[in-house]
Amino acid sequence: MNLAMTISNNMQRWLMNRAMRVCSQIKWVIILLILASFLALSNDRQAAYAHPLNNGYSQLTVMPNSVEYELFIPEFSLQKYDENHDGSLSLEEIDLHKADLENDIRTKIRLLQDLEPMDFSFRSLKKTDKESINGITFLLNYTSKKSISGFTIEYGMLFDNEDPNHLNFALILDGKDVDQTIFDSMHRSYHYEALQPSSQAAVLWKYFLLGVEHILLGFDHLLFLLSLILVAAGYRDIVKIITAFTVAHSITLLLASLGYVSLNPVWIESAIALSICYVAVENIISGKYAMRWVLTFVFGLVHGLGFAGALEEIGLPKSYFVSSLLTFNLGVEIGQLAVVFAVLPLLLWLQRGRWRRTIVIVGSVLIFIRAFWWLLERVGIIPEGG
Repeated sequence: MNLAMTISNNMQRWLMNRAMRVCSQIKWVIILLILASFLALSNDRQAAYAHPLNNGYSQLTVMPNSVEYELFIPEFSLQKYDENHDGSLSLEEIDLHKADLENDIRTKIRLLQDLEPMDFSFRSLKKTDKESINGITFLLNYTSKKSISGFTIEYGMLFDNEDPNHLNFALILDGKDVDQTIFDSMHRSYHYEALQPSSQAAVLWKYFLLGVEHILLGFDHLLFLLSLILVAAGYRDIVKIITAFTVAHSITLLLASLGYVSLNPVWIESAIALSICYVAVENIISGKYAMRWVLTFVFGLVHGLGFAGALEEIGLPKSYFVSSLLTFNLGVEIGQLAVVFAVLPLLLWLQRGRWRRTIVIVGSVLIFIRAFWWLLERVGIIPEGG
């Protein structure tokens, strides 16, 4: 009995010691985790404030037919123009590189109205400081032939080469309206719309026309449709293909515009070119196209992301966001139907001839070559327009 009690007591003491050791180890783990959290927070704060010298500022003042743009860029971000490498830009260095600075701004900061770039003019530049940061202030002007109620800013200064961590804080003044945004390497465009824009009917009509224009000028989307219906057996197959494409790209256009889907534009544009290549090859090597509407639906999801990318560049008005999105999509549908109905009689006539298979093969080869060239351009193997 005493032996059993002794064993029991020893076992309890061992368990107690073991538990205390485990608790002690857990305590140190918790302490280390807390210290690591503080260090991570400290590092995050340091990262957030590690480059205060490279913050730029934009102030855009909207006029009836123009935008006055005051741009401040810190010297820290313009070191490639520092000839003597003393960390400061002298008046002589600024004057020496004035043309280069103007060209940089002309190509990397654009204001667009209805997809059309506004006319740019370089007014002046001067050395200034902003919040104790030395830099250069540029006075720019963008003019439009139409009255300005909204526009898209495309800001690409410094991100790709000189300073990937560059930030630009933009303030837009339009009478009593005030808007603001921040540009960084991941957010390079912003659409501004006046709080009291044109009537809803005028805005929706504009986005409908933009949808029509986009599909008529979107030669990759049109070539995709052409490669699909090139082998269609009749009207029923064409209706299935058009319906599948419409439903699919409407889904991803809506999801992407609402912010639920976001992919690298290079991947999307490359995938669009690849989808055309695939369909062209299938046209050549396969003789069965009964389930082509399924293939159309899958690739149509990718093309919808392409439409969303174009719409992001245009921007959607906050006042009529959903209705403008829907009318843009309607414009895309009307435009593609117009193209299909225009080429359909010729395609059906060609398919009834004895040269049908030859026409399909030759047409698909030409489509493949064009799409494969787009693919090489979009992945960066060959230069755009090369």
